[in-house]
Amino acid sequence: MMRPREATYASLKRRILLNELEPETVLTELGVAQELRCSQGTVREALLRLQEDGLVLRSGRRGTTVTPLDPEEAAEVLALRRRLEARGALRAAAAATPHDVARLKGLVGAMDTAAAAGDEYALIELDTAFHVGIFRLAGLRALDQILLRCILHSHRQKLWEPRHRRPLSRTASRHEPILAALQEGGEALARALTHHIDTIVEIEPERGE
Repeated sequence: MMRPREATYASLKRRILLNELEPETVLTELGVAQELRCSQGTVREALLRLQEDGLVLRSGRRGTTVTPLDPEEAAEVLALRRRLEARGALRAAAAATPHDVARLKGLVGAMDTAAAAGDEYALIELDTAFHVGIFRLAGLRALDQILLRCILHSHRQKLWEPRHRRPLSRTASRHEPILAALQEGGEALARALTHHIDTIVEIEPERGE
């Protein structure tokens, strides 16, 4: 069982990523504490962690708001994510061991299970662990948190796009080519990651187009 501080953080993070708490929603420590039946100190700590994730903005007396979603900013975040993951690919592929490959394969299997269960949030968490797990093989630890923020923002933006349509099962299976490319080498991995990131949002054409 999670401690109150972990449970509060996890609950708010989940609701923000799934856009149940919409962009620019105002959050008050007292209001959240009453809703989640925990102390204001616990909520304050959770909000500080969410600020580090880039999911909320804290402005002193003006309170805390869920980070807005802006198409132009989202494009810049996606470009930064693409650059980080592609640049890390050469080092990651060279450093990957059979144990690393097996661990990542386990995450892909867990994604399939989450997709079959219709658990979108679990799929998001596993996807994040998969991408960060590959990047950490590159040894660029000072950039871990930057990539994590980019990934979280990418998920929010994808789910906010009303025209995005992709079954969870296909979202999970999209990671299999990345895993295969990791074993082929850095250049193949960079290409696979770039394609994956460039096709995060899938918009179905309107009928008649």
